Amino acid sequence: MPKWLKVLIGIFSSLIVITIFAGIFFYNMLTSSLPKYEGTIESEKIFSDIEIYRDSFAIPYIFAENDEDAAFALGYLHAQERLFIMDLIRRAGEGRLAEVLGEKALPFDKMFRTVGVKRTILENYSSYDSQVIKILQAYSNGVNKYIEDNKGNYSIEFDVLGYQPEKWKPFHSLMVVRMMAWELNLSWWVDFTYAELLEKFGKEKLLEILPDISESNLQKIPSAKNLSTLTEEFIQTNLAFRSLLGWRGTQVGSNNWVVNYEKSSSGKPIIANDPHLAFIAPGKWYAAVIKSKSWNAAGVTLPGVPGIVIGKNENISWALTNLMNDDTDYYYETLDSSKKNYFLDGKWMPLQVIKDTIKIKNQKPFVFEIKKTHRGPLISEIHPFTFIYNEGGKTYSALSMRWLGNLFSDELLAFFKISKSHNFNEFRDAVSYFALPGQNFLYADKQGNIGYVMGAKIPLRSQTASTIMSDGKSSANDWKGFAPKEDMKVIFNPTENFLATANNNLFPDFKYHISNLWEPSSRIDRINFLLNQKQKHSTDDFKKYQMDQTSEYAKQVVPYILKAFEGVKVKDKNLLESLELLEKWNYDINGSYQVAAIYQVFLKYLLKNIYLDEMGDDLFNKFLFIANVPYRSLLKIIQSESGWFDDVTTSKIEDKNFIIRKSLSDALSYLEKNYGKDLSGWQWGRIHKVIFKHSFSGDFSLIDKFVNIGPFEIGGDGTTIFNTEYPFSKSIEEFAAFRHEEFENVLGPSMRFIYDFAKNDELNLILTTGQSGNLFSEHYSDMSEYWLKGKLIKIRTDDISIKSSDKKLLRIIKVK
Repeated sequence: MPKWLKVLIGIFSSLIVITIFAGIFFYNMLTSSLPKYEGTIESEKIFSDIEIYRDSFAIPYIFAENDEDAAFALGYLHAQERLFIMDLIRRAGEGRLAEVLGEKALPFDKMFRTVGVKRTILENYSSYDSQVIKILQAYSNGVNKYIEDNKGNYSIEFDVLGYQPEKWKPFHSLMVVRMMAWELNLSWWVDFTYAELLEKFGKEKLLEILPDISESNLQKIPSAKNLSTLTEEFIQTNLAFRSLLGWRGTQVGSNNWVVNYEKSSSGKPIIANDPHLAFIAPGKWYAAVIKSKSWNAAGVTLPGVPGIVIGKNENISWALTNLMNDDTDYYYETLDSSKKNYFLDGKWMPLQVIKDTIKIKNQKPFVFEIKKTHRGPLISEIHPFTFIYNEGGKTYSALSMRWLGNLFSDELLAFFKISKSHNFNEFRDAVSYFALPGQNFLYADKQGNIGYVMGAKIPLRSQTASTIMSDGKSSANDWKGFAPKEDMKVIFNPTENFLATANNNLFPDFKYHISNLWEPSSRIDRINFLLNQKQKHSTDDFKKYQMDQTSEYAKQVVPYILKAFEGVKVKDKNLLESLELLEKWNYDINGSYQVAAIYQVFLKYLLKNIYLDEMGDDLFNKFLFIANVPYRSLLKIIQSESGWFDDVTTSKIEDKNFIIRKSLSDALSYLEKNYGKDLSGWQWGRIHKVIFKHSFSGDFSLIDKFVNIGPFEIGGDGTTIFNTEYPFSKSIEEFAAFRHEEFENVLGPSMRFIYDFAKNDELNLILTTGQSGNLFSEHYSDMSEYWLKGKLIKIRTDDISIKSSDKKLLRIIKVK
């Protein structure tokens, strides 16, 4: 063998060995952060020994002697699996993201320092229930046990960003709850967009297209000028922050329903829930079973928070949907030339000024002032490099915000009491402590009762002080307190033998303003139909209902398409076949159906052809951003002969039928261009896909393939029980989470839960991704296929099943 060949073989062999050892080294380094599911750890912060069993999906079963030790265990588990997202959210709430992300996060920090999430909690800390504080401290001890024992060995996100997590404090959990309320708040967008629309089109023209709006809600502020100038920085900062956390969807809806023994095939109540939230990886929820002497509950938890949010105990079960409560108002304020006073009821009032400092990674700290009126902070100076709009050089304009989240409420006490409730009276009392984000609480118990309790603080307003920004010069527009507790709606054992909510207006005659942002009635109409169509329902029926993709909304729209083509001679083959498919369609938005794709693309062009010519590109996309607004607006206008149908860019007058025909023609052109001339290749699932995106997603495609889960073809849309919302608005390229393919599914059931009281020790549940947030864990995505197919995992909660089966066991031992 020639010498050069021997040398080459030697070098090649050495490279192979180095590559293997390097691979082993990096694999061990990366996987060393994986949670340990077995073994023993010691702690001096607990009262008694704790046992934690885990099943094949890493769902934990906590056995503790007391509530505080159970909370300690849950804190440890949350930190094991979800520490990075917990840390990101608490830093966001505190306004401390710039410390680890640098200057780009400065606007986020200024926004939340200004809004005052941390400030509100600390100012009211002594008002929280003493037992809640004990649970929070124990939970924090559990989180910190994990942090202390795993220094330098956390999930890869910490290494990428180059920092280590600090100790968890009890108030951090309270901030996580407030940040959930911030996520579900829609007013930050809708109030501003409606104000811009009013400014451009006036009241009469706007009333034609805005759903659930009365004339009194659209009172223009006489002195307000260029409102969009004041709101733009706040909107852009909030968008960028939501992009960072992956909060993409906008409908933030949910379904829940319950039947009593009369309508249950098992003879006991059955309850179901599927909360609709933005799709992220890891998912929003963490499933757990908690068993102590006085705290015996199972269901889903929110990482960062000690407690079961949706689930069951030995006696009751509960499920939630968003009430859609309008818990935020914005006020157009007038400041004097010193910018230290604001005008109220004919006189100048001093602004409260708070000086604050934000630390920035590798830079000097940023010092700024937070200014507040009696209503709340001025939010029009959120961006650190912006300025207040100058109005004539004598006075200045600003926006203040009144948010329910800046007032004291004890949601953790509510959930702690709920999870220990024995009956409806105790449940109703527990829900009374809940304020935001307002929720519809459904209830069932082992005695066979079902019920509903409205959980919210509902502001009392003047007629004109909602929906758009209000004039800050008058205290008449201030909140006048809150709806009395005795007026909050409660239902117990209804004669219909079932209850259901889907973010709809349950109580149209309620004497207080709740919202103008109800979801389209399509989901609740379909749920009610399914629950009424047969006398008895089973768990298997409920599983099918949660996957139902029939759209009552499409059932209302399609007849207008068919009518628009009556008497019209159609020669185009694809158009003729499309009309035939629409006429025969059963309104099932199945991913394999071509007719579903034709209908969805038609909606896209119908919205464009009605509104874009008059609104212009920017305002049109703002109008589309909160998806339930264009859905409801379209249904309202299509039933009329409005002047909005006319295309103002042409010389002729277009009517409704012309615009409908044009929109279907545009849809077919789009499909032919992108999916071929052959209609048989136009399946909705080819166009409509879901990806569960990690917070690092969006900048590099190679990283995306590693950190994201999907894409998966999917059916449904934003009007089906299986809610698979896609954005109507354009992709916002500046922000990773708001970049999307057309028709990409960005929001939907963040988990599914079903519980039948006939099987007291068994619940059915599934998450979107998996229990773990660790990219290298087998449990990062092991539930996704189940979720896609509508399968649920059976979780046994009796001691014998838990301890006798093949589960991994982690012990936490008490030491002095």
